[in-house]
Order: sequence, then C-alpha cells, then structure tokens
Amino acid sequence: MKKSIFAMGLSLLVLQSPLAADTLKNSLTNILNDKNSVGMVNLDNLSINGKPKSTTHFKKRSPNTIISTVKGYKIRKKEADAFLNKVTKGKVKDYDRLPKKQRKIVIKELVKIHTLKNKKSRPPTAVIATVNGIKIIKKEADSFLKRMTSGRVEDFDKLDKKQQKLLIRDLARPIVLKSTVDKNLTVEEKDGILRQVWLEKQKSAIDVTNDEMLALYEEKKAQSLAANPNAVIPPYLTIGKQLRGEVIERKITQKLMKDVKIKINFENNTSKDSNKSTKII
Repeated sequence: MKKSIFAMGLSLLVLQSPLAADTLKNSLTNILNDKNSVGMVNLDNLSINGKPKSTTHFKKRSPNTIISTVKGYKIRKKEADAFLNKVTKGKVKDYDRLPKKQRKIVIKELVKIHTLKNKKSRPPTAVIATVNGIKIIKKEADSFLKRMTSGRVEDFDKLDKKQQKLLIRDLARPIVLKSTVDKNLTVEEKDGILRQVWLEKQKSAIDVTNDEMLALYEEKKAQSLAANPNAVIPPYLTIGKQLRGEVIERKITQKLMKDVKIKINFENNTSKDSNKSTKII
C-alpha cells in the first residue's frame, strides 16, 4: 500500500482526526462487546418492553426443538433463547413468548450470524475494492480492522455488508485525499507537509528534563550578556515553552547528524590529488 502511505501521513496533519470514522466505530460496537460475535445484530424492531404472548394456552417447547430450517441450517430453540437472553441483557429469555413478527427478526439475525461464521475467507492478496482505479487488498483491510478493534476482529470477510462498506470508505479516504493533494499542491508544498508530519512525530517521542531547559537558559543568558552586558534577560519561567522547543530541536538535529559523513571540496580540482582539498566533518 505504498501509494497510500503518503496520503495517510497527510491525513494526520491536514485532517487532524483519527483514521477511523465514528460511524464505523459505532457499527462495530457489538463485535467489541462480545468476542464471540461476528456480525452486526439489528434488533431495532424487537420490543423487549412489549406485552408477551398470552400464556393461557402457552406450551413451552423443549430446548432441542427445531424452530426453523434455513438452507439446511437447523435452528434449535435453545439457540434462540440464548441469543435473546444475551441481546436483551436477560429481559427476554424465551423465544416462544415472542409475537410472530419478532420471532422472524430473531431467526433472521441467527441466520445472518451463522452465515458469517461459516463464510469462507478470501486470500490476503484478494482485491476487495478499487478506489479511482487503485486496488485495496484484503490484508490491508484486515490490518486496519485489527487496529480498530484492538485485535478482537481480524477478518474483513467476517463482517456483514454494511460494516464492510463503512470500512472500505475509511480505507478510501487517504487515497482520495492523495489524489486531491496531487492535483492542488506543488512538490515543495507536499514535501513541507511530510517534513512537518515527521517532525511532529519525532517531537512526541522526545523527553525534555528541567535540567536540560535550565542549562540552555544559562547558555543563552551568558551569550546575551557577553554581547551586551546591559541586556535584559527574561525570567526562566516566562520562556519555558520556547526553551523546551529549542531543546527538542537540538536533540532531533543531533540524532539526524549522528552518523552523517560530509565531504567538502574547497577547490575545483578534479585531479588525483583532489582529496587533499577536501575535508570530512
């Protein structure tokens, strides 16, 4: 996904927002709440506060009773009861006490979960989407999904279609951003953004102690007084933020230049003795 690496760096600075959209996070709530869940349960039409069926002629069926068969998948009552108990947090525990319309909702959701659990996953290199002609392969979506769910869900193919669409939209965002940036920014402007992103990343990883800031303050104070004995030196506490920034910049520079070898040609000499006119620092 080399083409999208630059765009992701830009999104950190330009968008100033997490990579994942709130809509996708919300749609994955059920997965995060239950490690055994693989799909998005939709019980919008299931009223857990409604009146149950009349128990006048109610006959409780055995847990092993097959209540529905869908494409060879046999659903037993105990499975529906367990599902109801989980999604309603114990408010509804008996499938047989639901009205016919609500029973259909439960069956539909159980079939959906069963289908997703038994769905065969595609290989990591499978192309799962294209954005403006740029391919997104499954392993990219799996990696993104794993990060979003802290490792609880790792397979894009185990999501339902609605969740897959939301995830693809988030993966498409940096690709679309890169395309827009390429059309509207010069090479110099893009380089500037990348440098800023890199610098911000470096700054966040550097610790600065009070002793380091104080040492820099004394250094700058000595330089100012040497240049002008009557110079007005600001109190240490008033320029703490500036001192911290300078310490960080020095550390970044030291890190960058640590193993750098620089050769300077002092004369325009192309002879074999040209090394005599060079200096390595």
